Amino acid sequence: MRTAGLVITLFALTCIASAQEQNRFDFSISGAGVFSKTATSSSQAVSDSPTTSVAYIGSFRFHFRPKHALEVNLGHTRNSQIFSVPPNSFRVLSSITEFTGDYVFAPFSAPKFKPFLFAGGGALHFSPGNTYVDTFQSSFGAASQTSLAFLYGAGVDYHVWRILAVRLQYRGLLYKVPDFRVPSLFFTGAKGHMAEPSVGIVVKF
Repeated sequence: MRTAGLVITLFALTCIASAQEQNRFDFSISGAGVFSKTATSSSQAVSDSPTTSVAYIGSFRFHFRPKHALEVNLGHTRNSQIFSVPPNSFRVLSSITEFTGDYVFAPFSAPKFKPFLFAGGGALHFSPGNTYVDTFQSSFGAASQTSLAFLYGAGVDYHVWRILAVRLQYRGLLYKVPDFRVPSLFFTGAKGHMAEPSVGIVVKF
């Protein structure tokens, strides 16, 4: 048993060392602008207009082939979800956390540039803060809610120095618009979209 354990340990260390030599892993921290479209119910009775915000995104990418990789992402932003329910307007200050994973395809690479495409999915968790009715702070029972999300996008890594690169990318997230568990007021049944142009620093190892 000890011999088998030693062999497994040596094999794992060899694989890790080999992966590190080939820079098969990378980690990035990015800042993004978040631009969300207005979503409206089919009856036109309710609409949600999220405000523009800034997001911070951490990503870990495993390159299992020169052109193919898998990635996991953790992101966070804060904005206001403004629901128009005539004759009133409701504002929900919301904290949004992204948990996603995706497949990355890099069609080619040059000494300095490596473009890529990606697609995947995950979830967006909406957590409400202060709430307002017609600009007056008021409580109407808003609660946390999680929506499934589809992630897609494209970008390019620009090699700067040794293990460092700059990442420019466009990220798009499609998701079900939250109603913060107040369907009698905020249910739209619509799909929301967040566009996230971003720039970040990549460390390869």
